[in-house]
Amino acid sequence: MSPSPSLPDELSSGALSARAAECARDLRRTAASYPELFDTGEFAHTPDQIANMMVYGTPRHEPDVLRSPSQLALWIFPLDAAIDRDATERSQVQAIVEECKDVIAGHDPRTPLARLLAHIRDDLAPAPAFDHLGPVWRTEVAAMLDAMAREWDWKTTARETAAAPTLKEYLGNAANFGSTCVAVCRLISTDEPEATREHLPAIIDAANATQRVMRLVNDMRTVKRDHQWADLNAQMLGLDEHALLEVIAEERKACDLVLDRLAQSCPGVSEDLRRQMLTTWGFYFGGGDFWTV
Repeated sequence: MSPSPSLPDELSSGALSARAAECARDLRRTAASYPELFDTGEFAHTPDQIANMMVYGTPRHEPDVLRSPSQLALWIFPLDAAIDRDATERSQVQAIVEECKDVIAGHDPRTPLARLLAHIRDDLAPAPAFDHLGPVWRTEVAAMLDAMAREWDWKTTARETAAAPTLKEYLGNAANFGSTCVAVCRLISTDEPEATREHLPAIIDAANATQRVMRLVNDMRTVKRDHQWADLNAQMLGLDEHALLEVIAEERKACDLVLDRLAQSCPGVSEDLRRQMLTTWGFYFGGGDFWTV
């Protein structure tokens, strides 16, 4: 039974809880199939956290629609660990980026990380919308990979020379957060008429706007761990917590305007992006974390 405005709140919430449980079971099965990626304590609760975020962040969608987007969101975590934390040489970063780009282009995978990405690619490929949205998905996954590599370069340079990117450059690299490519994955799964070539530029603009907000909200929560891992964070670029809150408010205001414009042509997609942003906002400001550390 789908949640409906006519249902009492407690029944609607219960239905969403059931969906989240189904989504979590699927993600735990996925994680168990790739022990090389997920058999560490740091990802113990990540499948459940992602399932809740996806279902409560986009409550109008059934678990089958959210399956591939949720798996892509799960895949981003071992990808992030491999590039952002484990890679010690630029050649290692480049090898990961190149293999993943090969996989989204249709080539066979060689590593567990690439095999999971290939599995997601193959699940998406039969969808009717993949013909025109598949290239967009490949572009956004590639943008995330490039952004992760760029941040690796920045933080390596910062350790060696104390030089860091500007806040503008940092926000311009928000694709490393990965939410836009997940949003495109969800568009492919929903196959809605409003997700057409005519509206794609506006949809991507809105997804990127929410991505920038979520990148900054994430930085509010993870600054301690980022210091421990010698990672980059907006609070390491000359902003204290108060200044970062002001930047978040500015980005949120600009984002709301973009989402309002998108709602005129694509109300469902706009609502998905807005809810996902707000759910992420509440998750991080409520003290949540996807990593078990």
